[in-house]
Amino acid sequence: MQFAEDLLDVARSLADMDASIDIPRQATLRRAVSTAYYALFHLLISEATLNWHRAEFRPSLGRIFEHGKMKNASSNRISALNAGLKRMVAGTPDHTAANHLLTVASAFLKAHQEREDADYNTARVWTPTEAGNLVRSVSRAFDCWKVIRNEPAAQEYLVSLLGKQSR
Repeated sequence: MQFAEDLLDVARSLADMDASIDIPRQATLRRAVSTAYYALFHLLISEATLNWHRAEFRPSLGRIFEHGKMKNASSNRISALNAGLKRMVAGTPDHTAANHLLTVASAFLKAHQEREDADYNTARVWTPTEAGNLVRSVSRAFDCWKVIRNEPAAQEYLVSLLGKQSR
């Protein structure tokens, strides 16, 4: 988890780096967005691989995760959580955990989409506000994750990030 935290700190620094100049450097803002995504990407992989008993194989297990599968799993989880939240009683522990998980999955999906734009859409002009908002969204996801990391729904989400489960 320390690597993910370090990446988030770098993203924050990059997002703030050019905030006071008239024409911020696009490269700096793009790196802030991309680094924020990778912070969350590595946080989730790190958390998932911690469940593997054999520590020496965790790095190899981490290489199995794929960006697209994680994006699809997050999108599916968002849909399921939104449907489930309508049936839950607000303020209950399950409702609170679902809201936190929704924050994490939504931040991952948004960060993935924005990272694609930052890395490949050279026509897009980023503002410090946009980059800062994305970094803050990922930071909130980190905070939410710390609250729910041991909840069954959070652990189920981690498993889903590996891809579609066969029945």
